[in-house]
Amino acid sequence: MGVQSSFVNAAAALAKRPHEHPYAIPPMPGGQGLWLIRQGAAAPLGFVRMRPVLGGYVFDVYAHCRDDGGRRPWLHTAGSLDSAVAWAVQHDREIRALIARCAPEPDVWPA
Repeated sequence: MGVQSSFVNAAAALAKRPHEHPYAIPPMPGGQGLWLIRQGAAAPLGFVRMRPVLGGYVFDVYAHCRDDGGRRPWLHTAGSLDSAVAWAVQHDREIRALIARCAPEPDVWPA
C-alpha cells in the first residue's frame, strides 16, 4: 500500500462527477451544494442543501417558502441527492400544502 501525493488526491476529487438529478437545478452550471427542486413548468417544491457530516455528506430538503420566523422549513434529510429529490417528489402534495400555508419565498433563483 503506497502513499498518495496531494496531487493524486486533488486529481481524484476534481475527476469525481458532480451530483446531478433532472429535477435538481443548481444556481449556476456545475454548481454544487444547493439545488432548486422543480418539475417542468410547475412551481418549485423546495431546495436541497448538501452539508458535510463525519465521513461524507447529507442532503437536507427545505420547502420553497418561509415560516413565521422567515426561515425555510426543513423537511427531510437524505443520504444522496437522488434520495432527497425523490422524497420531495413523492411528498409533493404535502409540501405544496405547507407552501400554501406559509409566506412565499422572497429570493429569486438565478435564471
